[in-house]
Amino acid sequence: MGVFVLVGILLMFRVGLLTAYLDESTIIEQYADRYVSVSQNMSIDASVLECVAVQDERFWVRLRVQCNGAKPVNFLIGLWGQLITEKRQVFTKEI
Repeated sequence: MGVFVLVGILLMFRVGLLTAYLDESTIIEQYADRYVSVSQNMSIDASVLECVAVQDERFWVRLRVQCNGAKPVNFLIGLWGQLITEKRQVFTKEI
């Protein structure tokens, strides 16, 4: 029982450190770079300037990174910077 408690404490400590030293600009840069590299692999010109981040209202989502280039994509980012979903849009709506 004591071993499980110790492992739980160590995991919570690790998650706390990740949260404390992870800033939002690092997350935005990481997923904007991912967007550019995936787009370039598909022979599409892309730039990190096409990406913006928006605070999301959902409980487990920290940010939503929206890249609105030739192939728009939305990244939902979790509390510790992990990717929750990546949605590529086929068509964009014009209002």
